[in-house]
Amino acid sequence: MASENDDAGDFDKLARRYLDLWQNQLAGLASDQALTEQIARLFAAANTQVASAMQAVQGAHHASQAGTSAAASSPGHGADDVGELRKRVEALEARIAELESKLGT
Repeated sequence: MASENDDAGDFDKLARRYLDLWQNQLAGLASDQALTEQIARLFAAANTQVASAMQAVQGAHHASQAGTSAAASSPGHGADDVGELRKRVEALEARIAELESKLGT
């Protein structure tokens, strides 16, 4: 049983040492003015991105509640577009075949 208490004491010492090292590391980083300014700019940019994403999600949520679906809110996507895409792929395949025949492959 004494062994278990020794192990717990060792873990406590290790945990305290770990936290002390992290506290010293963070104190050193906080004293670097250029680094703190860079981190502040990073967080400001991240906050802007998160706010933008939240607005987009809220806008989509409000649009779906108003009875419009995401597919209906993006005009021009439908069966006609698939046909147009097929035509373009066929034209590209023909151009590739023509180029390959000129290269002799």
